[in-house]
Amino acid sequence: MSSIKKSLLYSLAQNYLVLVIQTAASMVLARLLTPSDIGKFSIAMALLATVHMLRDFGTGGYIVRAKALSRQDMKALFGINLLMAWGIAGILYASKQLIADFYHEQALERILAWMCLNFLIIPFSSIIFPLLKREMKFHLLLYIATVSTLASAAISIYFAYNGYGYMSLVWGSLANIAVSGLMAACFRPGYSLVLPSLRNSRHIVSFGGKSSLIAMTSQFSSSTVEIVMGKTLGFASVALYSKAETVINIFATQFLGSIRNVYYPAIAQQHRENKPLADGLNRSTVFVTAIAFPFYGFLILFVEEIVLLMFGEQWLQSAHIIQILALGGMFGSLKSLIFTILYTIKVDLVLKAEVFVLVFRVLATLPATLVSLELIAWAQVATEAVRFAVFFILIHRLIGLKFWPFFLRSVLGNGLLGILVTIPLIYVKYYLAPIVNQPLMLLAIAGGALLLSWVLLVIVSKHPFRKEMEIIFNDVMAAWR
Repeated sequence: MSSIKKSLLYSLAQNYLVLVIQTAASMVLARLLTPSDIGKFSIAMALLATVHMLRDFGTGGYIVRAKALSRQDMKALFGINLLMAWGIAGILYASKQLIADFYHEQALERILAWMCLNFLIIPFSSIIFPLLKREMKFHLLLYIATVSTLASAAISIYFAYNGYGYMSLVWGSLANIAVSGLMAACFRPGYSLVLPSLRNSRHIVSFGGKSSLIAMTSQFSSSTVEIVMGKTLGFASVALYSKAETVINIFATQFLGSIRNVYYPAIAQQHRENKPLADGLNRSTVFVTAIAFPFYGFLILFVEEIVLLMFGEQWLQSAHIIQILALGGMFGSLKSLIFTILYTIKVDLVLKAEVFVLVFRVLATLPATLVSLELIAWAQVATEAVRFAVFFILIHRLIGLKFWPFFLRSVLGNGLLGILVTIPLIYVKYYLAPIVNQPLMLLAIAGGALLLSWVLLVIVSKHPFRKEMEIIFNDVMAAWR
């Protein structure tokens, strides 16, 4: 099996082990904490997510894409991370009362004060993770993520059970950062052990400025919804929307994130070697959407059962929000790898595109926050459609990606695959559901039907996935012998 496929398997294993742990923890915490508790923490995390992008300052992306890394580069990367993280910690601590007053919620002051500790710890491990990605050591990233997520879940559940409310989530987050930092220090490459310095860092700052602006713009674009909603519709609405995003992110973050983790260093290497990118992008997107479209179809049909199983009856109001956001997820799966290539070869264009998308999202979302959660969700679907259109125009101009081959294979072909595999799911939903009264059992039957129909259709239609399945099967059989 090739190193890229092994890395992809490790990356998928990492993200889905983390997902299983986080989902199990969420199922418990949703029954121990109130929507208001979770909403307060969600607001704080939405604010912190944006400044985290500035804290990184593009150093992770620089490490992965750089042709060579000198010892002075390592010192500069560490120095930039230390300066940014500790500076942000000071500013955030000083402004915590202003943020709490803005939302009329003093709990936010306490949450933000404790979360500042994360920014003091992170710089000591922040360059290690992209170094491990650059060296394709995804098995080490798997170990770190699994242990740190287990620690976070255990701490959060323990304190929530003992009545600490929203602070249980804060201490769980701190445990995650501390454990992952300690483990990263154990696995760090020897050449990364350096003292911080800012000498000869201009070329890193040049890339990092653009990269961090992209990340901040993208994150702020996503966080705008919760930040504004917390002021207009209240913390309970934020919590409902946050739970809807949690379900959507099962695919958008976990699966696509696993692929991007491996795809980015692989594309960076191809770009350094001046290899063509269009055919590979077309083929890779076909694979992604062949999984994405059936997944979102499954999600739309069985959303109530999923919400009941994961969070309980008090969160059923988020079900319709999930169904709407799933449509946006389909657009997201189409543009995901396009973004990765654009970021690799033309970072300034990505920045301009993200600013345009941010403006569109704000203009679409602000009026919606005065009406309803459903309208907010539809605004996000429109934003994802616009983002895909903008990114496709850019990638067409840069690498010559043709619209019709892309549309026929990734959209029309896999869209038809998604429709066909949901036919047996409709039978399960509307004929077996009244008989099978347990959400877990119904989801198990539906999941089995989805997998079986997907495999059969891939084989019968001679989908490109068929060849990959044959290769994996042969590898497994060879290893078994």
